[in-house]
Amino acid sequence: MTGFFALAFAKPLAPIDFDLIKIQTNPNAPTLLLMGGIQGDEPGGFNATNMFLMHYKILDGNVWVVPVLNKHSMLLNHRGIYDDMNRKFASLSPNDPEAPIISHIKDLITAKEVDAILHLHDGSGFYRPTYQSPLLGPNRWGNCSIIDQETLNGARFGNLEEILTGITQHINQKLLKPIHQYHIRDTHTAKGDKEMEKALTYFAIKNNKPAFANEASKELPLEQRVYYHLLAVEGMLDQIGIAYQKDFELTPKNLYRLINDKTLDVIIANRIVLPLYGLRPVLNHFPLPKNVEISQIPLESKAKIIGLLPKNNQIWLKYGNKLMSRINPDYMEFDTSLKTIALKIDGKEITADIPSILRAKENFEILPLEGYRVNVIGYVIPGDTSKKPNESGITISKKDCIPKFSIDRAGKIFRVEIYKGEQFSGMVLIRFE
Repeated sequence: MTGFFALAFAKPLAPIDFDLIKIQTNPNAPTLLLMGGIQGDEPGGFNATNMFLMHYKILDGNVWVVPVLNKHSMLLNHRGIYDDMNRKFASLSPNDPEAPIISHIKDLITAKEVDAILHLHDGSGFYRPTYQSPLLGPNRWGNCSIIDQETLNGARFGNLEEILTGITQHINQKLLKPIHQYHIRDTHTAKGDKEMEKALTYFAIKNNKPAFANEASKELPLEQRVYYHLLAVEGMLDQIGIAYQKDFELTPKNLYRLINDKTLDVIIANRIVLPLYGLRPVLNHFPLPKNVEISQIPLESKAKIIGLLPKNNQIWLKYGNKLMSRINPDYMEFDTSLKTIALKIDGKEITADIPSILRAKENFEILPLEGYRVNVIGYVIPGDTSKKPNESGITISKKDCIPKFSIDRAGKIFRVEIYKGEQFSGMVLIRFE
């Protein structure tokens, strides 16, 4: 860890182990291990894995996906807060804070089910075998396909160069611009590349696992990086015989829309739901579970690169590298007994799950529930000066809600918090149309 970073963060963010999502359709078919985000400031890779999980379907074969290997660095948009994680595979002190994570990655790579590995990175400039300009040359890593050696004897899919040639051809058939052309980069690691000897792919090679890396250029906008990464993934699947389909046409324009999907939301601690987009920059007096490590608070979303970052006495809600909102928390005990609530929306009685986002045109009313009280943030009962109001049994219209207390910039979404005594029981959101 650098001196500057140590000063900036007196208490560094603790390492966070990665998630693994297994997509398995045929135990007799090949298994690909797909990984991104070993450096937290390379968003092309972990946004590509995220898009793959959200929009691809495996028809025949198996894909194990690690959306982001280095989640704690991703949350801080930092290459590696405990030094470069991709240089820890040759040797590592057991006292290294990331030692358990490296051990976990190694176990995953060497798992008997895994037949091949594809590791996604973002690199500078555009790789060329010979020097052409400061942006294009052999010292650049962007837009290239990487292997450590030509073949891996005795391994299924050990014809590394042949497979990578097929992947590179697949990408180059669909270039956005000629300068984006991909070239194969064989690092010949075993012949003395001291840096690559420390990397994840060479660890795999030494353990008889075919490993490939794809680099997308940091000169490109995010959606174009993801475009090239997904072309590489598709090429890899084709080469090893895994059948797939996707629910969109692969173009940068469509990827921009999907990455910035305004319908995405996140469920926090099984009790709270928030839309990812359109939130106010700061959410005040926001309930979070007491005496729970922030990294251990359960998050559920279609997006797999969401996290909570403790910073400046706040909790930042992150989607990949993007800051979605800053939370000023009220830590409290959570009650998990309440599963649903009854309410009226525009005069129609319904039952809603805890948590939910509900739409209303005119008004809503939370029906009284014995043993629980309701607090609608932004609504004040006329004449009520109590600090703990119970606002159930009241018909509330949009004009009754103070816009500055909405959770969204547009002033349309209001939180309804339910309490059992001093415990927080859950939240629903009312979105006025």
